[in-house]
Amino acid sequence: MMQEEARPVWDGRIGDTTLRVEVQSNGRIVALWRAKAGGDRRVVVNTVEELERSVLFQLMITAPPHQAGIPAEIKKAVDDARVGLPDPTTIPRAPRRKRPPRRPGPRPRRRR
Repeated sequence: MMQEEARPVWDGRIGDTTLRVEVQSNGRIVALWRAKAGGDRRVVVNTVEELERSVLFQLMITAPPHQAGIPAEIKKAVDDARVGLPDPTTIPRAPRRKRPPRRPGPRPRRRR
């Protein structure tokens, strides 16, 4: 799979979490942050609304009240960066690969 070239549009902190938001050349939005409970996280979405639901809402729960304006700042930066880029919701998706059929016969027993 080819990695799309992405341009950073917002980089900062929300609460204790460092967040970086990028826009790819195909119009998709990439969010990168480090989760407290486990390692780096990366989400790629097609719309700002999906970014709000899957990333910003989750991070704003733990943010202090004085950071309430950050989601609007991020949305504006993403909207400004996407001017002139294609709408990713209209790009045809590659067909999903089918799984190979299971071999007939008895299933192996699970060890406990």
